Amino acid sequence: MTKHIRILIMVAFAIAVLTGTAAAYDGENSENNMTKKLITISDNGEKDVQVYTLTETVGDFLKEQKIQIGKDDTVSKALDERLKDGDEISIKRPLNITLDVNGEITKITTTKNTVGEILSEYHSLLGDGYELQGVKESNRLYKNMTIKITKPTDEIVTSTEEIPYETKYVDNADIEEGKEKVSQEGKNGILEITKKQIYVNGKIDRVEETGRQVIKEPVDKIIQVGTKKKAVEQPAAKAAVSNASGSIDGINYKSAIKMVSTAYTPNDPGCTGTTSTGIPAKKGVVAIDPSVIPYGTKLYIPGYGTAVAADTGGAINGNRIDLCYNTLSEAYGWGRRSVTVYILE
Repeated sequence: MTKHIRILIMVAFAIAVLTGTAAAYDGENSENNMTKKLITISDNGEKDVQVYTLTETVGDFLKEQKIQIGKDDTVSKALDERLKDGDEISIKRPLNITLDVNGEITKITTTKNTVGEILSEYHSLLGDGYELQGVKESNRLYKNMTIKITKPTDEIVTSTEEIPYETKYVDNADIEEGKEKVSQEGKNGILEITKKQIYVNGKIDRVEETGRQVIKEPVDKIIQVGTKKKAVEQPAAKAAVSNASGSIDGINYKSAIKMVSTAYTPNDPGCTGTTSTGIPAKKGVVAIDPSVIPYGTKLYIPGYGTAVAADTGGAINGNRIDLCYNTLSEAYGWGRRSVTVYILE
């Protein structure tokens, strides 16, 4: 073999080798371009991760990435599904969540995504009016998350209050006009009030009244009012007046007159607290018939004391005199009696 032929054979061999290597390289590169894929994976809502892979199925890809799938986990694609470039795989795993409602702990496992979804699912447990502490309904759930919730509580309380009795006046023709008699004492009733106290964070937030019930009816006070006309007493004869002067109990008088006396108070029915002469009615003021004893006359009545004639009344005629007392008990104590009234100097 000549030197020229040997050179041609070597060149041809080299070309064959180089051509085969390039073809093999191009084939491998072409195969990789066909099977290499960009996959986006989301594991339980955590930040999405993008990974290139040459695996063919979802299951092979998860094994390659060492991602374990539990029996309660769900994958957005079937494990035997073939992968395509740009595929997204989402893995949903149950989360252990703690609900802390007013300090009462409830452990739950859920596949929900947000706090709001949990609240909707457990509405029967929470009721209305609860408040979230430190989180919002839009917050995503995460492993071993504690959701603290304040829930209003309530307490039913009852109280009582008196129902004031009413006073009723009834005409009575058997009682003299101007007099009254209590025929039935009044008694207050009792009202029971039910309220709901609503607490938030252990403090009373508001109170709502839920009911009222009368448990004891009030009893009216009944007062019999006299309508019987009084017999008008005729003025005492002038002879009844003694013009003889003298002294009694150390008090000098210029004349005396025998009279029938009664007693009253400023608060009696028909009284205004002011006399017919305009001065206050009080002890030491007496009502007389001005035609018998003129207004302003100073008097002395044994057992009563000194007085001034400054008032009158419809039934005070002739030798009648009505003595004013400050209290009803004093007036009752005097009653009705005959007295000698001494007219002072």
